[in-house]
Amino acid sequence: MKKKFVIIGSTLLVLVLGGVTVLNVTNPNWRVNSIFASAKDKQLAWLKEHEEVIVKWIKSRHPKITTVNFDWNTYRVGAISNGVQTVGYNLSVKGTFNDNLDTVLVIDFSLKNKDDIPTMNDIGMNNPPSIKKGKGLYIFE
Repeated sequence: MKKKFVIIGSTLLVLVLGGVTVLNVTNPNWRVNSIFASAKDKQLAWLKEHEEVIVKWIKSRHPKITTVNFDWNTYRVGAISNGVQTVGYNLSVKGTFNDNLDTVLVIDFSLKNKDDIPTMNDIGMNNPPSIKKGKGLYIFE
């Protein structure tokens, strides 16, 4: 009886783990609204959900920019330090604008903790929109 229970339990465990693995491979975004969501999943979901508002903010600051395309694979959260201690975190995402692949745009959000969800109050641009010319990078406008 005990042996039968162990075999059935092991089989169920393998099936559940296999199902989660297959789900993760076929649809990696399934975790976003689940208990398995990581901080990165939640932050990326927030950014994608607020993409239109972020683009409007960029256009209000730089009227010559007409379109913005973010590269979500460039998402990064890094520590901000004064040389002695970490004083916060910076979430950044790169992109291009005006349908020109030779342009560079980086949006930054200040975070108190690495796992915080960004807010529009903390948006900024540490570097102005730029365009590549030859081997250099020049400020756009």
